[in-house]
Order: sequence, then C-alpha cells, then structure tokens
Amino acid sequence: MGSKIIQRLELALSVKKPTLEEVLEEVSTRGVLRGPVDFVFSAWRLYVEYAAQEIAETFQLTEEERRTLLNFRDAMKTLLTEAQRQARKKLAALYKAVAEGNYRLEGGKLFAPDGTWMYATKNVMRVPIRRVSASARFPDVLKLPRQRLEMIQM
Repeated sequence: MGSKIIQRLELALSVKKPTLEEVLEEVSTRGVLRGPVDFVFSAWRLYVEYAAQEIAETFQLTEEERRTLLNFRDAMKTLLTEAQRQARKKLAALYKAVAEGNYRLEGGKLFAPDGTWMYATKNVMRVPIRRVSASARFPDVLKLPRQRLEMIQM
C-alpha cells in the first residue's frame, strides 16, 4: 500500500508549468483542471488572468467596473497562491512520512506524525485546504435586468 501512496504523492508533487493553450483546452473540454498541485494552481491563476483580460477587452466597462474586475482577479490569484502553498506543504509532509514508513491510514485518511493529514481512499486522494478566504465582487458586465439574469443562471 505504501508504494502506491508514494507513487500518487510523487505525481501530485511533480513540477510542470502549464501553457495557456493547455489550460484553455482542459477547461473547454472538461471544465476542470487535473494534475500535479503546481500545475493545477498555476493553471487556474493563468486562466483567471486570461479571463479577466478577455472580459476587460470584450465588454465596455466603466473605470469602476474595470477596477472591480481587477480586484476580483487579484483576490482569486491570492487565494490560489495561498491554497497552493498549503497543499504543497501538506503533500511534502505526507510524502516524507510515507517514504520513511512513518504514517498511518485510518478511517479513509492518511496521517503524518506531525498531524498533517489528507483524505486517502482507494480511488481518491484529497488535501483539505483551510482558512483561505477573501472578499471580492465581480462586476455586472452583462448589465441585464435582475429577472433576466436569474433566468440565465438556471
């Protein structure tokens, strides 16, 4: 079991830089991004940057709406950076524990001696991310009446 876990952790910790083309392809075909932790978080930051730029160029925004959009973009990138830092730190601690044979599996969770843990079942390994938050507003770029906007959201 330990060798399978170490393999999955090595994959999660491998370093690969995403390209915008890869990111757009994954998002358009699957709607999600999967892969090593650095790839996924870097890819989402790249996508947020791209989407904000496209919105700014496509819609006629007031200066206030543009500022709100850029604040939203920056808040998202900050959240992603902090979540990446936390995930990488936890994965590294768990990798070290498994590599040294100093871990335990209990109740669908993998634990390191320092208290770091993650969900680890046969098919899924997930790292919980805690205490990462921000407050940001996305500008009303469509400028539709509320009733019409609610219909689109359904």
